[in-house]
Amino acid sequence: MKTLVSLLASLMGQRSHRPRARAFAWYVVMLTTVVLLYGWLFHAIMAHEGQQHSWFTGVYWALTVMSTLGFGDITFTSDVGRAFSTFVLVTGIVLLLIILPFLFIRMVYAPWLEQRSRARWRALRRIPKDVEGHVIVCANDPIALGLVRRLDLTGVPAYLIEPDPTRALQMYDEGVPVIVGDVDSVETYENARVEHARLVFANSSDTVNTNIVLTVRERAPRVPVVAVADSVDSVDILELGGVNHVLTLTLLLGEHLAKRVSAGNVRANIIGHFHDSLLAEFPVHNTPLEGRTIRDSGLREQLGMNVVGIWREGRLLPAEPDLELSPRSVPVVIANEEQV
Repeated sequence: MKTLVSLLASLMGQRSHRPRARAFAWYVVMLTTVVLLYGWLFHAIMAHEGQQHSWFTGVYWALTVMSTLGFGDITFTSDVGRAFSTFVLVTGIVLLLIILPFLFIRMVYAPWLEQRSRARWRALRRIPKDVEGHVIVCANDPIALGLVRRLDLTGVPAYLIEPDPTRALQMYDEGVPVIVGDVDSVETYENARVEHARLVFANSSDTVNTNIVLTVRERAPRVPVVAVADSVDSVDILELGGVNHVLTLTLLLGEHLAKRVSAGNVRANIIGHFHDSLLAEFPVHNTPLEGRTIRDSGLREQLGMNVVGIWREGRLLPAEPDLELSPRSVPVVIANEEQV
């Protein structure tokens, strides 16, 4: 009921929709008049048959017959009454089941839906004027949505640029902050208020990222830009274009994997922090821990480390006491800095 009232109020408040709303209101008045007329004729025919009913009973009978419910608790006994019931039934089908839904959809629901669609489209075309210190993510890749959600958890607003309007509407309905536009268009970054942004993250291909940074620099010369590079040879080109920080993810991934390979001296690789504790991992290969179980490793007794998991062949296994440490195992431990 609240939704219906707000719907009608919003339509009546706009001049462009007032003629349609008035036409629908006139139809409702006409339909009410027809029901009252049928109720009066109901009493006249019932009086002719010698039956007496209350005034509201006539309205009740007219609505039940017109809506095809037909409870059958009030019936005529004469042919005139039955013919009148048939006429009321036919007109009810036309007025209530055909014309009324059509007019409601055409004059009320469709304009409201169009108004809502326009409001959503305006929200997708431009970031609100009060938004500042936000991050602009330029491509919808596998890490973009996760990055937007992580930034939201830290209180930093982030918006994702999506060139496909249909996909953008779907993302908007899913609660993803998104703006429609091409990543190499100055208008897109004007609508994204890039001059007030905290950071622009160019996460497309190297060629597109070059166009992105040149476009951003045309509008906002001082806004930091971070770009992803697929090739090491593209780093210099991106930096010359105006990128502040270039991330070579393939190189970083290779370095991370290299740290997990033993090359003689085994060192722990710190992968995270939790308050005053460190989350680290180290390879078992070429160490005295080969062939021992977690219980027999002595890591907790000798070093104070707690094993929380074991990487083995790409799977993270739970740290069960009797789990054997093979040469391919990479234990994950929690300890302080001195123990690591």
